[in-house]
Amino acid sequence: MIYQRMIDNALWGFVQPKGGWKHYAALMQSAEGRDRELREESSADADASTGVTKFDADLRASRAEGSVAELVNSPIADMFTTGEADASTLTPAFERRSFVDDICFGGESFEDCLGTLDRLLARFEECRISISFTKSIFVQSKVDFLSHGVTRAGIRTDPKKLKAITELSFPRSKKGMQSFLGALNYYSRFIHDFAVYGYQVKGEDFAVGGDLSAARRSFATLQRKVAEAPILRHFSRDLPVHVTLFANEWAVSTTLMQEHDGLMHPVRFCGRVLKDAEMNYHPAEKEVLALLQLLKVCYTQLAGRTIHVYTRFSTLEWVHKSKSLFGRATQFAVLLSPWHLVVQRAKEKDCAFAQLLQSTICSFVDLEDSLSPVTPPTRGSPSVRMDPQLLYARLPRDYVGYVISFDGSAKTEKHGGYGSCAWILWRLPEWTVVIAASAYLETTTVNMAEYTGMNNGVAAALAHGAEDLVIVGDSRLAIQQSLGVIACHKESLIAQLNRHKELTAKLRSVKYLHAIREFNAAADSLVGETLESKVSTVVESEDRKHELKALNRIHEVIYEPSAETSEEVVTRSINSIRILETRDKSHSKNFFDFA
Repeated sequence: MIYQRMIDNALWGFVQPKGGWKHYAALMQSAEGRDRELREESSADADASTGVTKFDADLRASRAEGSVAELVNSPIADMFTTGEADASTLTPAFERRSFVDDICFGGESFEDCLGTLDRLLARFEECRISISFTKSIFVQSKVDFLSHGVTRAGIRTDPKKLKAITELSFPRSKKGMQSFLGALNYYSRFIHDFAVYGYQVKGEDFAVGGDLSAARRSFATLQRKVAEAPILRHFSRDLPVHVTLFANEWAVSTTLMQEHDGLMHPVRFCGRVLKDAEMNYHPAEKEVLALLQLLKVCYTQLAGRTIHVYTRFSTLEWVHKSKSLFGRATQFAVLLSPWHLVVQRAKEKDCAFAQLLQSTICSFVDLEDSLSPVTPPTRGSPSVRMDPQLLYARLPRDYVGYVISFDGSAKTEKHGGYGSCAWILWRLPEWTVVIAASAYLETTTVNMAEYTGMNNGVAAALAHGAEDLVIVGDSRLAIQQSLGVIACHKESLIAQLNRHKELTAKLRSVKYLHAIREFNAAADSLVGETLESKVSTVVESEDRKHELKALNRIHEVIYEPSAETSEEVVTRSINSIRILETRDKSHSKNFFDFA
């Protein structure tokens, strides 16, 4: 509190109490004398033969405010409160006295400015915030405010500072580059993809023998972009809010816009580089990350408003409205739940949408092309394909471990759109049923039901301590998408696929076997029962488990063929099954590499 009082005094310019320090010292000596006399009287009263003890006398003295305390808390000693109004009627800001450094406001007319000024002054008085009228400027068509030029049209960068930035030569050291980025970071809101180009200027490139080619390209691009920085329009609470999202393999970008004269003009640009773990997200999930960043940065402007979001994927609307989510989609839905979003899908080559954008806003295609010169190398090659020999892998007959069989089914929307899924955990080599269960799904599709059954089966295997797992099912789509052989383009399956990857990442190894329904009859029977009864079940009856074991025929196709029956088994295998096995994790590919 002493330091706060010193700061308060320095802000107001007072360096001594009222009347000077000598007068204040005399008052303090007099107050100390009165307190001393009061203590002596209290001690004498305690020594007299009365009912009041010394403890009671000291207690009364401690509760009473002494002369010194009265002087310290009086206006004479409190240099800050001298000349102020009654503090009991005022509301301190953040429970302390405040001082305003800079504030800027405007209006469509002179009367609007006066009205805003009256409200500000009333609020300052209420919160005990002080201002300096000698440093204030009123009724100006243009104001230089915090290194920005503020006009009625919008906010622009300071030409003098821009000239110094654009004429700067390429730094020769890491410290010089950090200074450049620090100066430029102040104008990051004016550059559509500032974080993307700043990411390419790495400190390790300035080491001995480092490659500065990418840093030089990014440096030149940033200088050009800051010189061409657009005018950012003032945010208007009377106009609708529009947001465009962009995401590629390693960066996200957003643009906050409002419509003026039939065109979308930028209000602010936001962007950042993705973390290593986020680079594995689907582009639709990355766009959700971009939207969450904008909502955080512009919270005070966007809170309580309807936001029109333009995205290349329909996943965002599904996440915002769906009632059955898993994994990261659930987290995204919770974070987006307070906001009122109107999601519109805009295709990359949508000419009608591109014509709405002001010339300073890049479309999806133009932004992708502008980032291509500084795109970092991708991990792996998208042309790599899985070894065909893995399609015919088998288990040894003495294999000991767990096998999951799954299945799913659904009715069409005309017949209710509900479905069911089932999963069975087998322990080899005895093919013992560890757990058999099924789930009723109120709203689903066939592919969603099969994905749900597969994921629930993997979760059950993990719960029973499985480290190596073989996944068997008749869903070619779910198995091949899990391996990355084919890409997953349907947004409704992306969350299920990502959840499956999170589950299988906890296993030491995982194999997949695609078998026709004839061999997967055990899981198929559970699906049919649940689809008819519309009740989720867990099989506990030993008789029912024996029935499932009798229906199971996976053992006929999962084992390596013996020498005497190799020709027969191979012929049958080609016609009935496809088996795929994941590579070693260090060489694994996800489905983005094959897209």
